Amino acid sequence: MAVRVITVPARAGVRALCVVNPAAGGRHAAPGDLDRAIRMLREGGFDLRVVETGAEHPTAAELAAGAVRDGMGSVIVAGGDGTVHPAATQLLDTGVVLGILPFGSFMNVAKGLGLPMSATEAAEVIVRGHVASADVGQVDGRIFFETAGVGLDAEMFLAARLAERGRWRNALRRVRRWATQGSHRMRITVDGQAHAHRAYQVLVLNSPFYTWSFPVVPEASMRDGQLEVAVFSRMGRRALVRSLLELWRSGRHGRPPIVYRGREIRIEADRPLSVHADGQAAGRLPVSITCRAGALRVYAPEQAG
Repeated sequence: MAVRVITVPARAGVRALCVVNPAAGGRHAAPGDLDRAIRMLREGGFDLRVVETGAEHPTAAELAAGAVRDGMGSVIVAGGDGTVHPAATQLLDTGVVLGILPFGSFMNVAKGLGLPMSATEAAEVIVRGHVASADVGQVDGRIFFETAGVGLDAEMFLAARLAERGRWRNALRRVRRWATQGSHRMRITVDGQAHAHRAYQVLVLNSPFYTWSFPVVPEASMRDGQLEVAVFSRMGRRALVRSLLELWRSGRHGRPPIVYRGREIRIEADRPLSVHADGQAAGRLPVSITCRAGALRVYAPEQAG
């Protein structure tokens, strides 16, 4: 599917909310970048209101939902993926355009959209005003922008979430499950075509980048109307870990996964394995996963995705 790009002149005086997370990692930022980016946006014609998220409230989701209710044309997020995700979820199918100023550690969504990792260069992209339609994934009603996972990584993500809430006994149970879990027979149906595999791990990707910016499927695009299904088939636990370590170190798989592409995906297995969506619990198998093509409007570079 060709990317749809619409030119929106920033100097038309777009009413915009800038959501700033003051606790963002700032790996991609230099001192003063936020002030410079905000100044560039205002000089570019944006009628900009700047609001910071709080430790508990207001959240990025609350602020973005308020911007939609107030009829603003854009929500610009200055933060990391943890700030971008909840704000973007509120903008789906609303017509309100998302802008991203990268101030987080990994910025998988921004990288997946081809945005520069400099906040001031990203502000230039927003001021140029090119709006693209980006895809999101959905797992049985839960939205993901990066990855949904089945198998080993789901156990580790869910253990981390439990530990964050102080539920250490349940977290340790998840870690033990990760350490002892074997491979499983899985049936993966992509756009009506079924594939059978025995695997420890299956990832469904909307962005090319996963967790610590691992490029699991480098050719994946957030603007092509499809999801990528990466199956780590017939690969033992050690081989899988070695492959992921090689991917982290060099950007290349030690042993590449089998990759399918499609819009409607169904995953079943010989037991109800855990599922995550962008690191959050998303139930157990079997699950249906859908690409919501073009559900999010974003300021992005003009080239096709």
